[in-house]
Amino acid sequence: MHHWMSLVFLAAGIILAVMEMATLTFYLAGLSFAALATALYTWLYPAVWWQAAIVFAVAVVIALPLAHLLRRRLQASRTNSRLDDMDKGALVTVAEDNNGALKVKYRDSLWEAVWEGGERPKIGARAEVVARDGSRLRIKATG
Repeated sequence: MHHWMSLVFLAAGIILAVMEMATLTFYLAGLSFAALATALYTWLYPAVWWQAAIVFAVAVVIALPLAHLLRRRLQASRTNSRLDDMDKGALVTVAEDNNGALKVKYRDSLWEAVWEGGERPKIGARAEVVARDGSRLRIKATG
């Protein structure tokens, strides 16, 4: 069997593609492309290991910057939609106010909150979520 190296690069390319689907980084997609391109090259033109390594290295040098550019372009084209912050606009109830450290009842649990507005809210008052920063909600008066 003369195409063992092609099969090794084919297997590596498939494994990297599956790993890319789990991580969604685009960098493993670049490596997967390089491995699959090397598999195709070594299938069409049987080569020794060092020639295959050079083909793989050249493919990586081409594929990784392209993957990086594609990732940046996709991130830049994302628009701010309702799905980006599903908590925005939700109503919460102020549960605690410990010297400025607010806790609000939201989704049947207590969340830390930061008040955005003038006068401090009273316990039991309703407020609206403006944004979420990690596990902390930014809230304002409803209205």
